[in-house]
Amino acid sequence: MGFIKKILFFLCFLFLFMAQSNIIVAKGGKEKKGDGINDIFSNQSLLSSVFEKLYNLEKKKQGKVNIVHIGDSHIQADFFTNAIRESLQSKFGNGGIGFTFPYSLVRTNGPRYVKYVSNSTWQSLLNVYPVADVGVGLSGIALYTSAQDFVLQLYTQDDYGFNKVKIIYPTKEPQYRISVTADSLEVSSSGTVTVPNLGFKSHRVKSGESLSAIARRHGVTVAQVKKANRLRSNMIHPKQLLKIPIKNKAAVVANKTKAVKANIEKDSIDYIALESSPYYSSFTSDSTLNRITILPEAKAPMYNLNGFVLENNQPGVIYHSIGVNGAKLSDYNKYPLFFEQLPILQPDLVILSFGTNESFGKLSDAEYIYQINEFVENIKRLNPNAVVLVMTPPPSMFRRRIANTYISNYSIALMGLNNLPVWDLYTRMGGASGIAPKGEYARLIARDKVHYTTTGYQAQGELFASDFIDAYNNFKKTKKVENIVEHK
Repeated sequence: MGFIKKILFFLCFLFLFMAQSNIIVAKGGKEKKGDGINDIFSNQSLLSSVFEKLYNLEKKKQGKVNIVHIGDSHIQADFFTNAIRESLQSKFGNGGIGFTFPYSLVRTNGPRYVKYVSNSTWQSLLNVYPVADVGVGLSGIALYTSAQDFVLQLYTQDDYGFNKVKIIYPTKEPQYRISVTADSLEVSSSGTVTVPNLGFKSHRVKSGESLSAIARRHGVTVAQVKKANRLRSNMIHPKQLLKIPIKNKAAVVANKTKAVKANIEKDSIDYIALESSPYYSSFTSDSTLNRITILPEAKAPMYNLNGFVLENNQPGVIYHSIGVNGAKLSDYNKYPLFFEQLPILQPDLVILSFGTNESFGKLSDAEYIYQINEFVENIKRLNPNAVVLVMTPPPSMFRRRIANTYISNYSIALMGLNNLPVWDLYTRMGGASGIAPKGEYARLIARDKVHYTTTGYQAQGELFASDFIDAYNNFKKTKKVENIVEHK
């Protein structure tokens, strides 16, 4: 028996050695020798708490892991971050869309899987502009209107349904109320608002109520209620939210916001009771939603929105993406509200992608590192358990032909840190030579030699997801070996 134990101990030791070997096979089957993944992903041990949460999520299929990715124009369009989101959610489960913002109302680019429409004109202010008292918060963009009868509708594609919504705003008092609707508003180029058949009102089941009694009360059949809620039986439970079909509904066209609001109220849409906390209100639905309508809670001189959070009732990763075109670290740092609202996302991991705009401002690497540390301190102040990971910026050029050496200096400086995990996107893409005429990524960088094509951003996202999952798998191997040794 003693000999067998020695053999088992030797095998465990060998397994541990192999798990931490410095020869890692990268995506595509190529070997990265030397320190391997450590050459472009430093301080991986600082990610252990995040990997532990992902391990429990993968093993138990329970709970959520929230990752928040913050940055500049490389992030705002969501091509880069969505590639990471899809890779991580395919492995760990899809916990929902996460943070979303009405970029279309600001007339700028943003993700396409959540759409917004409103009958009112909204004003905006980006954090890249001088400080103004208009509530620039979590989105990095203030969105506000003085229209007291505005109607704003959020809707998603069928594959992006949600069960929980949070409305984020810059005040500690609630500003909004919502109703659950079936169809979307339509706004013409002239500003005319078409309110289609809203289709449903909502009913919260009370103790002792039956499905037949509820249907009778609202003048519809049990079959219609079951079809609207996808019920397979007549079983319902207290506090369950039911969609009740509305009879004889006709589309209405209105040029004035008053008419739109009056029509919705005339249709007897029940407004949903929201749970309110400082800076946000939330609502959880028993059934999957694809649309909600947002209206003002009470008359106010100004209504300001900082964004929404959409979650489903499935375990998995929620990958929140926050980006502002042209933004630098200092632009986020100058608005305390951004950091005060960040805990709403309950971040387990925060990823920072900055440096391109700093480099065009000729910021030294020492000042860049100083601002990174300031940003991290601001995050940690209210999110002490969140891990912060920094990505180096991707290769770029000045005036389309001169290599941006500031980026390479930032990369070297970041990889020299020992207090933060760092993923070196710059080196991963081959540095300046990677975007040279014959470089691997030459065809994936945009004509301005700063931004990248959709395919280019997707490639970057896949690189990170691959390295992140490699690091996670190494963590799992080490964990398994440690468990075996511990049980010996």
